[in-house]
Amino acid sequence: TVRLWDAATGQPVGKPLRGHTHWVKSVSFSPDGTRIVTGSNDSTVRLWDAATGQPVGEPLRGHTASINSVSFSPDGTRIVTGSDDKTVRLWDAVTRQPSTPFFLNGASGWVAGPKHRLLLWVPPASRHPFYSPQTTLTIPRGPELDLSRMAHGQHWQKCREE
Repeated sequence: TVRLWDAATGQPVGKPLRGHTHWVKSVSFSPDGTRIVTGSNDSTVRLWDAATGQPVGEPLRGHTASINSVSFSPDGTRIVTGSDDKTVRLWDAVTRQPSTPFFLNGASGWVAGPKHRLLLWVPPASRHPFYSPQTTLTIPRGPELDLSRMAHGQHWQKCREE
């Protein structure tokens, strides 16, 4: 159950948003304030109409473990979700279709994309605060990475030389 509250009065707004079958762990409003996305321990993501509190379509399914983080992209066209199944998924907010998941390997620091292609490596000092299913890809909030010295392409091996 998700409950909306008036921040000024401390009073509940409307009826609770009911639909998840387990704890809700993450909630986010769309940038325009018209939709709400929620993620739960029931491994589903749900969209809600913020004005009516009614669900928008069926739950988004694809994760195989608890959803720890949900957020809209800054333009509201995509939803990003992070899960205990060690994947991050991008969803089209209109068609509700998921992208190929991105896999997180906390031990090695690598993020792998489609066909297990290595996308980026996170240094050990940055992994705990930045790189976990609880904190990954919170759009638009979150840590900023300085990629000015990033080693990529044919020279990615050099990331361990300095």
